[in-house]
Amino acid sequence: MSNSDYYIHLQSKTMSPCSLIKEAYIEATNTWLCTGCVRPNPELTSVDVRIQESAPEGPLNFVGDCGLPLVRMSVLSALGEERIKRDLHLGRVFGPDGSRLDDWATFRGKRRVIIRGSKHVSHRVCSDCGRDVYFAMGTRYLYPLPPKDVEIFESDLCGLVLSASVAATTGMAQLAKVTRERLKVLCQPHDGLPPLSF
Repeated sequence: MSNSDYYIHLQSKTMSPCSLIKEAYIEATNTWLCTGCVRPNPELTSVDVRIQESAPEGPLNFVGDCGLPLVRMSVLSALGEERIKRDLHLGRVFGPDGSRLDDWATFRGKRRVIIRGSKHVSHRVCSDCGRDVYFAMGTRYLYPLPPKDVEIFESDLCGLVLSASVAATTGMAQLAKVTRERLKVLCQPHDGLPPLSF
């Protein structure tokens, strides 16, 4: 297996995820949030959020009550405008007083991947939106091989999955205050499940 068959998963280290203000959460449940799995509806592209916090922590974070990832604009700049336009949908982030947090954006991958595991696997299909809801521990990996024409993916764990070459050439492999995990692409999954969609 070549180096191109590895991907890097970047995920927030924070123990302080963000939360929507009450009014924004109610609006989300009536519009873009699937209440069956408490994640953004699969067909959702970009979404704006209003959070309770005056500023998220770290270069990556997420809105915990709706499973929506957040990214600092400096990270997006390092990844490059062309890649971002091709691979991600971005939304705006507003603070509790309604002012825009210009240093932050929400993101949704135009292509998304589920980080698979080898132990304590649970899987169900959301009865409301049809998404695969997956959890596993143990060794993490990808299956099947993600599309080669995409370099940035959204993970089901509110993180970024980058091709190995993008992670190396953009400095993302050394990004501080995130967990970095090298994901091997397997020919057969350890969990015995077919390809899953998120």
